[in-house]
Amino acid sequence: MKLELNEVNPDYISAPGDTLKEVITSKGLTQNEVAARLGTSPKNLSGLINNKVAITPAMAVKLEYVLGVPATFWNNLMKNYQEFTENHKQDKRNLDQTEWLRNFDYADLAKKNFVPKTRKASEKVKFLLKFFGYSDFEFMQKDLSKDSILAGAYRLTTKQGPINTWSLTAWIQEGDIQAATIQTQDFSKTRLKRAIPEIRSLVSDDDPKMFLPILKKQLANSGVALVFVPEVKGCRVSGVTRWKNHKKVIVELSLRYKSNDQLWFTLFHELAHLLLHEQAGFFISADSYEKDEREKQADHWAANTLIPDKDWRSFAAKQHFSKPDIIDFAKQVDIHPGIVVGRLQKEEFIPYNRFNDLKIRYDWKN
Repeated sequence: MKLELNEVNPDYISAPGDTLKEVITSKGLTQNEVAARLGTSPKNLSGLINNKVAITPAMAVKLEYVLGVPATFWNNLMKNYQEFTENHKQDKRNLDQTEWLRNFDYADLAKKNFVPKTRKASEKVKFLLKFFGYSDFEFMQKDLSKDSILAGAYRLTTKQGPINTWSLTAWIQEGDIQAATIQTQDFSKTRLKRAIPEIRSLVSDDDPKMFLPILKKQLANSGVALVFVPEVKGCRVSGVTRWKNHKKVIVELSLRYKSNDQLWFTLFHELAHLLLHEQAGFFISADSYEKDEREKQADHWAANTLIPDKDWRSFAAKQHFSKPDIIDFAKQVDIHPGIVVGRLQKEEFIPYNRFNDLKIRYDWKN
């Protein structure tokens, strides 16, 4: 008679002790006889059979000698059983953490492919914890509360309202996940400064398929991982620059307003922090009511790099602007007309509903 040894079932796994008992019975042996042959006490064997004592690799070898069942079988059975048991315990812990789900717009995160789609609360907890890289939300909150740099961002209030802590954390985490796949040179302020003219030359291009590969390569060679992550509801940020370590910088953009003027201004604003300011953990771009001096410096550098101050002052002195005027000036300074429109709007020379047809609009594709 051949003994069937089934290790794993998707919804159930046989406990090692149950299988051990079946094998002993099939061999026609008593537990005392097996204990003696194993060189262990009947009490210890009883613990193995009742799943109170784990089958060690050493015991698995002895079981192979005594019962004729390979040690690899016992080792795998024990490993799978322990893994199944711990996952079951984690599932119970996940059920106890479902109240944390109120902090997240799970449907929005799933729509953006941050996490898998599901309607089960326990699975939402599991997928979120795996996404953030934590086993418990309490541990996650404890870590975040100690991050003084992020705390400053969380306290930031934008013109559209306060930034949602958990939305920003999710957006940043997705950026970290993407940036981890990007190979970069060690960060060099010198190389980045040298790359600015070529990066600036890309702003007149209206096709991301053409300029993004070049842009990302230039930045990677300077030690900067550029990632684009769609804005999470409640996040309310356009861009974030952060040092992952002393060798790698992450610049993350949300394309919040989905137009080329906002894309390029935000990018150059973030790069300004790397060129003008000392290494810091975190810089955030948002429509906040108040900006510190470094943010103002980054704004000015970005604006001047895109359109030199002298040229801008001469053009802005006109006070009245037509579409042909904007297009001609854009050609003169070798920039896309949409970026000129964006600056005219920002500096209130024209209302925000004028000449938007000159801008390039972007959208996310799953």
